[in-house]
Amino acid sequence: MTAQKRSRASRRLGWLVVVGLALSALLWPATAVAATGAIWTSLSNGATVNANIYDAKQDVYLNGGPQNCGNGGGLPDGLYYFQVTDPSGATLLSSDALKFRMVSVSGGVIAGTGGTGNHNEGTGGCNGGTPVQLMPYDDTPNNGGEYSVDMAPQADVEDCAGFSANSTSFNFLDCTTSKNDNFKVKLAATPTPTPAPTATPTPAPTATPTPAPTATPTPAPTATPTPAPTGSVEPTQTVNPTATPAPTGSVEAATATPARTLPSTSTIDGSGNGPMNDGWRVVLLALAGVLATALLLTPATAVIRKDDRRR
Repeated sequence: MTAQKRSRASRRLGWLVVVGLALSALLWPATAVAATGAIWTSLSNGATVNANIYDAKQDVYLNGGPQNCGNGGGLPDGLYYFQVTDPSGATLLSSDALKFRMVSVSGGVIAGTGGTGNHNEGTGGCNGGTPVQLMPYDDTPNNGGEYSVDMAPQADVEDCAGFSANSTSFNFLDCTTSKNDNFKVKLAATPTPTPAPTATPTPAPTATPTPAPTATPTPAPTATPTPAPTGSVEPTQTVNPTATPAPTGSVEAATATPARTLPSTSTIDGSGNGPMNDGWRVVLLALAGVLATALLLTPATAVIRKDDRRR
């Protein structure tokens, strides 16, 4: 490697180091702010709930911690907005205006509502904090009854495009960095329907049969006797029928039309060799093309080698 090439490589490496330092300087402050503080959910008195599974939606309160409870690293003081969504954050479930979902952070912990917030407050929390109720919010579309709560600084939310404090549909997750915690609410059991009572059928009254009237018998008429005929009657002569003459001669047998003999459907004969011969022709032509190409390329390679030797 020449000195000129080494100089160019060194300059390129130097520019890469400059770019890396600039990116680190720009990204480090944002990472440090995002790692400060956290939120969690609790009951109204700040007590934790096993596995974050609550009996009802109104039992869930927003709290600051748990590292905020005497262990330092709490949330930065100021006003914050919060919202409830499904676990993915795509569906906003909080149903009241955004301005009513505002809390105050003091001493690193949530210290009740702040600004225009009007949600119910709990009775106590760690380090003098005051939890804030999340209700009202709609049921989650998640089959496991899971929800997500997010909280972001007031200034960041109000800098978002389309911000409106009176909005009930503004989702600030699209434009801010927020603190997040998930929780579950037990699904209400489906009540067993009470079967309707079966009505006792009322028996139909039995109708009293009407006796059929007795018909008066009509006396049979007396037949008048017919007098017996007198004299003798000659017997009727029986006439023999004329016999039908028996047919003479013999009946010729019917002559059947001879069946048409169909041509043979077998394809195993000499006429089936045509396509096979065409296939072999294609194969042979392909091999010839490959060989011709190899022959055309070989002289070019040889010439190149000769030129290289002359040099």
